[in-house]
Amino acid sequence: RARRHLRAMQLYVYMSLIRLALLAAAVAPTAASSDHAVKMQQIIGTARIAAGNGDTTLALASLDKLQAQLDAWRAAIAEAAAAAAAVPAAEAAVPEPPAEETAFSMNVTYVPDKCRRKSVEGSVMRVHYVGKVVATNKAFASSFHTGSQPFRFVLGSDEAPVAGWNEGLVGMCEGERRRLMVPHRLAYGAQGTKGVPPYADLQYDFELVEVSSPKLPPKKKKKTRKGGAEDKGELR
Repeated sequence: RARRHLRAMQLYVYMSLIRLALLAAAVAPTAASSDHAVKMQQIIGTARIAAGNGDTTLALASLDKLQAQLDAWRAAIAEAAAAAAAVPAAEAAVPEPPAEETAFSMNVTYVPDKCRRKSVEGSVMRVHYVGKVVATNKAFASSFHTGSQPFRFVLGSDEAPVAGWNEGLVGMCEGERRRLMVPHRLAYGAQGTKGVPPYADLQYDFELVEVSSPKLPPKKKKKTRKGGAEDKGELR
């Protein structure tokens, strides 16, 4: 009687494990998984009926058959995983430059009535801007994304995000607005950047908020003698 109770407990444990396996097959079904799952359901049905009728021999034989079917399923999964791992990953396509690129251009869209000073190389610039990818017309950068604070950089320096800025923002007045069309060679080139694919031509719209005159290096002081005369060196 104790042995029969133990067998019944084993049957219950086995069937619980099989239910979990069948649940996994339902979550991620494949043709092979479905085939194994159907066979195991049939065997479980036979084992359940046999156990209910007290036919321990048939119930245990069904469990042995169920175990063999489970092992076959496990082997099929391992074989499929090994086959998938053996397939080489497809190489990513290397981007190529377009046959044609947007020509660099600068268009003044607004000029203020008064222009106290114009930007030159070395000027400290504070600009609002919006940058878009020409091919998609999608914005990838904007000064309005940083709390509406103007972007500060020195004209003609590496502080400009792309070289096209240094070429297109010379001679600009405070309050002036410009649109630049920048080819990829003056933008992010083959590398691209966040939101900008490789070899992408760009469009920038600017408003110059403030421009400061470039800082000139301090003048060298002439050396003088104690008497006040310039030290021009002794003549021999």
